[in-house]
Amino acid sequence: MSVTTFLPAASAQDVATFGAGLAEAEMPPQRSAECRELRPTLDRLPEFDRRIDLWVVGNAVGVQTDGALWYVVLCASPDIRVLCVTYEGNGIQNDHRVQARGAYSRRDDNHVLLDPCLANIDEEGR
Repeated sequence: MSVTTFLPAASAQDVATFGAGLAEAEMPPQRSAECRELRPTLDRLPEFDRRIDLWVVGNAVGVQTDGALWYVVLCASPDIRVLCVTYEGNGIQNDHRVQARGAYSRRDDNHVLLDPCLANIDEEGR
């Protein structure tokens, strides 16, 4: 027999209070974070025992595929670099302004992984 646990409604607000781009899983944030905002926001983010999503907008600094997955890197040093692992390249090339959103995982002080992730060329920011 499985037990379902419900999070209080306030928990959705708790994540968003840490800064731009953060949201509960599958929920949109108030706005996407820019690369320059990531370090101050994520450095104060505590660990959560549930999935947290990050939405970020920045220039693609690396794009590769292995034939099955696409790897889109956003944000250049000294900002935190973000690796988005996605199933579609969506025409993204280096220097395109991209919006990436997905399951957040902090790998180290300078790297974030979004997996799974969706990435699209940011038409509004072109």
